[in-house]
Amino acid sequence: MTTVSASTARMWPPDRTARTGVSGEVLAALAVLSAGVLPALLVLPHDRVVVDVNLPLLGWLPLGVAGVLLLDRVPRSAVAWAAVVVAAATPMAMLLTALPSSTPAAAVGPWWLTPLLAVAVAALPATGRSARRWRGWIVGWSVAAVGSAAVAWQLGTRTTFGVVATLGLLAVAATLVASAYVRQPRPPVEPLVDVALLVGVLASGVVAGGLMWSFSERERIFGAEVVGVLAAAVTLMMATPAAISVRRGFLARRYGTGLLTPSDLTLLSGGLRTTGDPRALLGTAGELVAAASGVAGVEIVLDEIDDRPGWTAFPLVVGDERVGTMAVRPRDPEGLEARQEHVVRQLAPTVALAARAVDLAVEAQHARNDVIREREAERARILADLHDDLGPALAGMSMRVEAARATEPSEELTALAGDLTACRADLRRIVSALTPEPLVGADLSGALHTLVSSFGTADGAVVELEAAGTGDVDGAVAIVVYRFVAEAVTNALRHAGPSRVLVRVCQDGRSLRASVEDDGRGGPVVPGVGLTSLGTRAREIGGRLDVEPGPSGGLVVSLVVPGWSG
Repeated sequence: MTTVSASTARMWPPDRTARTGVSGEVLAALAVLSAGVLPALLVLPHDRVVVDVNLPLLGWLPLGVAGVLLLDRVPRSAVAWAAVVVAAATPMAMLLTALPSSTPAAAVGPWWLTPLLAVAVAALPATGRSARRWRGWIVGWSVAAVGSAAVAWQLGTRTTFGVVATLGLLAVAATLVASAYVRQPRPPVEPLVDVALLVGVLASGVVAGGLMWSFSERERIFGAEVVGVLAAAVTLMMATPAAISVRRGFLARRYGTGLLTPSDLTLLSGGLRTTGDPRALLGTAGELVAAASGVAGVEIVLDEIDDRPGWTAFPLVVGDERVGTMAVRPRDPEGLEARQEHVVRQLAPTVALAARAVDLAVEAQHARNDVIREREAERARILADLHDDLGPALAGMSMRVEAARATEPSEELTALAGDLTACRADLRRIVSALTPEPLVGADLSGALHTLVSSFGTADGAVVELEAAGTGDVDGAVAIVVYRFVAEAVTNALRHAGPSRVLVRVCQDGRSLRASVEDDGRGGPVVPGVGLTSLGTRAREIGGRLDVEPGPSGGLVVSLVVPGWSG
């Protein structure tokens, strides 16, 4: 998504478009290189001093070959042509200095390496991060080659000069070849840090060894040199892990940790158990990838993403199916670093699996919502039947029985009137459990207070409520909690014969917990329609149903919704 100018595209990154055959430009560069280098190789002087001085002649050939390789990858590259021309012209110039009428080559000294600076000058006009970095490497190695050769000429022997100059030419040639095949070079600061750490480790070993050697000689300890060497070795062994740790920390600050820890994976997998929107887990995955890769931001969607300037998109694929897209926003406006892109691509399969899991969780949530809607419709139908048919029928029967008692009182009619009153109370409780109307216009706590009040002191039992932290509970969760309490209290009153029923609804850590505790008969629990219905309702919202003995001898029936937070 980062644009690159046409001039930069001809140089870096290299054009990797498949080509067949050898271009005419490459053939021309080979001809220029052969015309300049081969005659010099055939007539190299045999005098020892002159051979030492002209030893770098062998280094010009790899430099020219590197230029040819770069031309093959990046046509019309100014750097490549500069390398070819100076690699061909310099040996010819040195050959002319070897003639009897010319200045001896030994007198010219290292100055015939200065044409190498033409390669550095050709690298200067570069735009784009990769081009600038390669420019820095080429200029740096070219200047270092000339400078080190000049120092070797002044301070060392002729052989030393020849070796140093040859190594400098080979270093420049290797840099040119690397620029042809590596899309993004390392930032210059990284190798400088590596060199600094290496120098620091070696210096600490030398200093420690020297101090121990000096101390041993002063104290006349036997084997002072051995003591110094041992001290240096121990210091190197101790300093190396420290240097590696410093380097790892430096890279982590620039590019992130580079991996997902087991706790990160646990966080991803555990997030699927929450009752909120599963797609929120994609935001968590994006934060983990951003921390691992050191990028500015990551956005993960379960679809293709629109093209965004400055962002890089990575498809998320599981098998042959594309499950989403991961968009990455680099800190550098010129795009991702090579190390960052490598980390993101390594993490993409794991993120794809997480995206697929989220997709399945969303589908499961939709399926549960469909089931809830179907159950709501069925409950509404049953409620209408009870309200329109059974309710009026029971009311009519009660009125007839009361009329009969008024004219002809009897024990049978009195008992029948009491049974009808109990049936109508049961019907009211059933209707309260079926309809969430008390939740309309009120929060869960208020609806539960209304529900508990409707039980009164039914069957001689006192029903109490403790509700805290339920103000944010709404939607399907509130409906299920409300119906759970209604049905659990009804079952306790009907089957346990309690004197007290305690209803608690609260947050327990990152879970929502609703419990109904009675002090009734207790004993073994035989799952029936009531418990089965409660378990089904719990699973509808990703929760679970727990039944355990109570502290007062009865039972505690609990609805636990893990991962819920208001």
